[in-house]
This record gives sequence, C-alpha cells and structure tokens, in this order.
Amino acid sequence: MTSSELRAIARKNLEGTWAISVGAALVASLLGGSMAGAGSNVNFNINQETIRNLPPVFWTVLLPLVSVAGLLSLAALILGGTVELGYAKFLLKQHDRKELQFSDLFSQFERFGTGFAQKFLRTLFIVLWSLLFIIPGIVKGLSYAMTPFILEEHPEMTASQAIKASMQLMDGHKMDLFILGLSFIGWSLLACLTMGIGFLFLNPYMNAAYAAFYRDISRKQEAGSYVPPVEF
Repeated sequence: MTSSELRAIARKNLEGTWAISVGAALVASLLGGSMAGAGSNVNFNINQETIRNLPPVFWTVLLPLVSVAGLLSLAALILGGTVELGYAKFLLKQHDRKELQFSDLFSQFERFGTGFAQKFLRTLFIVLWSLLFIIPGIVKGLSYAMTPFILEEHPEMTASQAIKASMQLMDGHKMDLFILGLSFIGWSLLACLTMGIGFLFLNPYMNAAYAAFYRDISRKQEAGSYVPPVEF
C-alpha cells in the first residue's frame, strides 16, 4: 500500500475512537512506549548565564517540574518496553475494529522481561550501528521497528527472536516505512506551530498508520509459512 492509502486507513480506524486514542498515545509517549514518538522528546538549550540570572521565584515552579520530568524519564527507561507491547496490542485491536480499552497499555506486565529486553536490545543495536555512521543507525531502526507488533502476535517468541523476525519482515520494506514517516512532516510542522498541542492528535494518527503498515506487510507473507526464527 502507498503512504496515502495507509494514512486513509488510519483515519478510518480512528473514527469514533479519537478520545481514547489521544489518551493512550499521550500516556504511552510519556512512558516511553510510543511507536511514533513524534514530539515526545523536547530539548531546551539554556546557557549557564541565563540559569544564574533566573529569579528565585522561578525555581519554586521549575524544581517540581524538573523532578516530575526526571521521574517520567526513569519510568520510560524501566517501563517503556513493556508499555510499548501494550500499546502495540491497543493499536492492532484498533486496526481490527475491536473494542478498545485503556487498560490494554498495561496488559503486558507479566512479560516485563521480554518488554524491557526488546527495547534495550533495539536501542543498543541502533546506537552501536550509529557509531559507524548515522545512516546505518537509521536503517537498523527501520529494520527493528515491527518488533513490538510481532511480540504482541507471537507471545511465545523471545525479544531477540522478535528482532530477527522484524528484520526479516522489513526486508524490502524499509524505504516504504521511511517514506510513510516522511509523509507526516507537513503535519509535524503544523503541530509545532500549535506549541506542540497538535502532537496530541498527530501521534495517534501516525501510530495508527504504523499499525496499518504492519498489518499490510505481515499479511503479504505466505499464509501458514511462519517459522519461529533462530536466536539473534
């Protein structure tokens, strides 16, 4: 399918589910489990002189916010992979037009080890490949992108097996996923003009499109030909 067709499917799947989809995408993003991740990381560059000149009353507001941000970062590090599995379940149910439950986000904690491992290994491999050059890191990131969806549909698999399966599934489709991501650039720029508020609606839209992408390429595999991959 083309990017425009996948986006059309995503919009159709979001009909009547926008409220719960926005909430689920926001919580998943805050906890490090968003598939799209657009707008979830904001970097502020403030020089030391500016910090020293801040009035004392500013710190009364800033310090609690910094503490909350630190806690969220810690939660994302520890829980992100498991929440990602839960969000994959939510997105596939949405695509299949099944009843959605917010609790789906937290339905995979009995698989905490697998969730943590898949996120950790994907991040580690991407970082190592990026040390060679940024392009290999991007390519590997695309190769591993379907891992959470695969683990949702194949709970018997280990994290390393799912990463290997994602690489096999994405063979010949990495550019398709890259182009799908690029197709949201215009929307991302518009969301930035709303001081980031637009990302509340853009993230679930992108995530729904990624779920449609996974369904499309996975269904192109020959029926009944699935064989659990060897260890990565």
